[in-house]
Amino acid sequence: MAASWPENPRLITTRITRLDGMAKASGKAKYPSDMRPEGTLFGVMLYSSLPHATVKSIDTSAAEKMPGVKAVVVIVKEGATLRYQGDDIAAVAAETEEQARDAVRAIKIVYEALPHAVTEAQAMAADAPVVVKGGNVKKGRASTTLEKGTETIDAAFAKAESVIEGTYSVPVITHVCLETHGLTAMWDGPDKIVAWASTQAVQGTANELAGRFQIPVSNVTVLTDVMGGGFGSKFGADIWGLTAAELSKKAGKPVKMFLDRIQEHLAGGNRPSATGKIKLGAKKDGTLVALAAETFGTGGVSRGAQFPLPYVYSIPNTTREHADVFVNGGNARAMRAPGHPEGCIIMEAAMDDLADKLGVDPLEMRIKNLAPKDFRTEIYLEEIAIGAELIGWKAKRKPRGKNGNGPIKTGYGMALHQWGGAGARDKQVTCTINPDGSVELRSATQDIGTGARTVLAIIAAEVLGLQPTDITSNIGNSTFVPGQASGGSTTTPSMAPPALNAVTQAMEAMFAKIAPAVGGAAADLSLKDGKLLVKGEAKMSWKDACRKLGMTSITETGKFTDGLSAGGVAGVQFVEVTVDIETGKVRLKKIVAVQDSGLIINRMAWDSQVSGGVIGGLNYGLFEERVMDPTTGQMLNADMELYKIAGASDMPEIIVHALDTPAMRARGVIGIGEPPTIGTAAAIGNAVTNAIGVRVTQWPMSPKNVLDALASASNQGKA
Repeated sequence: MAASWPENPRLITTRITRLDGMAKASGKAKYPSDMRPEGTLFGVMLYSSLPHATVKSIDTSAAEKMPGVKAVVVIVKEGATLRYQGDDIAAVAAETEEQARDAVRAIKIVYEALPHAVTEAQAMAADAPVVVKGGNVKKGRASTTLEKGTETIDAAFAKAESVIEGTYSVPVITHVCLETHGLTAMWDGPDKIVAWASTQAVQGTANELAGRFQIPVSNVTVLTDVMGGGFGSKFGADIWGLTAAELSKKAGKPVKMFLDRIQEHLAGGNRPSATGKIKLGAKKDGTLVALAAETFGTGGVSRGAQFPLPYVYSIPNTTREHADVFVNGGNARAMRAPGHPEGCIIMEAAMDDLADKLGVDPLEMRIKNLAPKDFRTEIYLEEIAIGAELIGWKAKRKPRGKNGNGPIKTGYGMALHQWGGAGARDKQVTCTINPDGSVELRSATQDIGTGARTVLAIIAAEVLGLQPTDITSNIGNSTFVPGQASGGSTTTPSMAPPALNAVTQAMEAMFAKIAPAVGGAAADLSLKDGKLLVKGEAKMSWKDACRKLGMTSITETGKFTDGLSAGGVAGVQFVEVTVDIETGKVRLKKIVAVQDSGLIINRMAWDSQVSGGVIGGLNYGLFEERVMDPTTGQMLNADMELYKIAGASDMPEIIVHALDTPAMRARGVIGIGEPPTIGTAAAIGNAVTNAIGVRVTQWPMSPKNVLDALASASNQGKA
C-alpha cells in the first residue's frame, strides 16, 4: 500500500534548521573546490583572448619544461577556429597553481584574427561578419492564434479601443556562481575515476566522464557533498572536467581544475538577452483583444534565446515572429527559470503601459485578463489580494507623473509569474534502519543549496516519530540509487515521494520482524516521540525496539507514486521603490512575494528559497549586465568589481507570504526554487516607471538607463 502525507503532520510544514547549516556557516563543510587528495596537481586552462580567430600554430614545448609541470593537454588542433573570448585551447597541470599559470603563459599561440560580432546590433547588420554558417539570424516559424471569426491580426486590432506600441529589452547576464565550474579528478588504476565535482547532477557528470574515457559508468564515482551555486549551469563534467581527468590520467596524480573568475564570466554560462517590439490592444475596460510581437535575443555563439510570450494573460488574438541571433560570445545555459524572467519583463511592461494609457488600475487590468480555464487563476486572485494589502497598493500607489514635485519619487509596481515544478517519476530513495537505532537515507541526488538533505530527513523523522537530527541523509554520490538532477525546481517533488515510500516500507518491514518479540501483531505497532507503541501504549524506546532486529538491518527502496507531488504554481510580486530623478539612482524599499507551491516540507527553507529568488531577481532588475566592447570583442566587466550585484546595503524589506492553504497542501509537493525569481525584475521596472512617469525600456534599472529614459522623454516633449 502506497504511503500518503499525514493529515496532521508533526514536522512537515514547520520551520526546521538545516542539518548542514552549522557546517556551512562555520567553514567546516568541504566543497568540491576544497578537496585536495594527496598529491593533487593544479590545472589551469588556456583560453582565447580574441573573440574570433584561427589557430595557426600551438607550441607547448616551453610550457612542458617549466618547473613543476607534470602534464599538458592540447584541446584544439592547429587550424581550428576559436569563436569567442574564453574559448578553450589547452590546459596544464602543475604542482602549484602559480606554476600552472606560468606554464599556460608560456604556451605559444599564433592567431589569425577574424572579424567578429559580439553584440546583436553587430550580428544583425547587413555587412556583419559570419558568426555561424547559414546566417547570424535564425528566424523561427511565426506563430498566430486568432479567435473564431477573426481573419487577420489587423482585423483584431481594429476592435481595440486603445493600443500601445513599445520596445523592451533585457541584456545578457552571467551566472556568477561563487564556486566556479570545475572538479578534481583522480584515477584509481587504469579504468576507475573518482571526481569531486561542483555539479547539479552527480549521475549526469558520471555518465559524461564514463563516455569520454570509454569505461563503465559503474567505475566512476562523482561526489558532491555540498556545492557553491549552479543556477542551471552545472549539469555535466564540461570540457574543464574532462580535461582535468585527462591531465590526471597523463600525470598519474589527482588534478584539480576550477575556472578562474574571468573565465567563469566568459564561458561558464549566461542568461540570454531578449528584445520585444510589442503592439498590445484592449477595450476601454482593459480587456485585451490583440498582441503582435517581434522578438529576438542572443544566447551566444550557437545558442538561441527562447522565452514564452504571451505570458500569463489570456489574449484571444496573437501573432509573434522570433529570431535567435548568434554572436561571438560564450553560450547560454539554463539559468533559474529559463526564459520566464525575460518573457515576464516584456509582457508586464506592455501591460502597465497599456493600463496607463487607458487610465485603469494595472492591478485590475491584470485580474480582468487572467485565463478563465487555467487552474492558476483562482490562485492568482488570492495572491493579488494578499500582496496588494501587504504593499498598501490602493492607499499608496498613484498614477504615473503624480508622485510629487521634488527630485525623489516613489513608485509601485507589480508582476505575475508561473512555473511548473513537477517531479520525475523514475527516482528512488533507499532507507536503512539499523539495530543500533540509526537511520540512513541514500540517493544519487545532490543539494545545491535548497536544503535537499534536510527535506529527506524531515520526511523520515515524520514517519518514524524521530527528529531530523536522528536521520542521516546520504546524498551527493553518483553510485547510489537513481536520484534527480537539481534543475527545473524538480528535486524536492521528485525525491519526496520515494523518500516517504522508502521510510514507510522500512518501518512496516521492521514492524513485521519485531512484532512477535514485543507482544503484538505488526498492525498493532506505531511510532511516536521516539517510542514504539503497541495498541497505542508506549512499550519501549526507539533504540530498544531497533535492538529487536538482532544483527540484521532493514533496507527498503522506495519509488515514485502518484498523488504525493504535483506541478504548476503561480506567484505575484509587488515592489516599492524611490528614484532620484537628478542622479537616476533607484533604491528598493519593499518587495512583497506571494507564492504557492503545494505542500511545504520545511517552511524555513521554503522562505529562504523565495527570498533568495527575489534577491536574484532584484539583481536582474537593478544591476546585472554583460558589457561587450564592439571594437575589441572583449567583455569589459568579467570580474566581481565591475559586474555589479547587490550588497547588503541594497537589500530592501522582503516580505514572503506562502499561500499555504488546505487546498494547496492537498496537491502534494511542488518545487519552489525558480518561480520567485521570475517576476521581480518586471515589477521593479514597472515601479520605476510609475515613480518617474516615463517608461524605462532597457533593463537593468541603472542610473544610466533611468536618466536616458528621462532625457529621451524630455527631448520628445521639446519636439
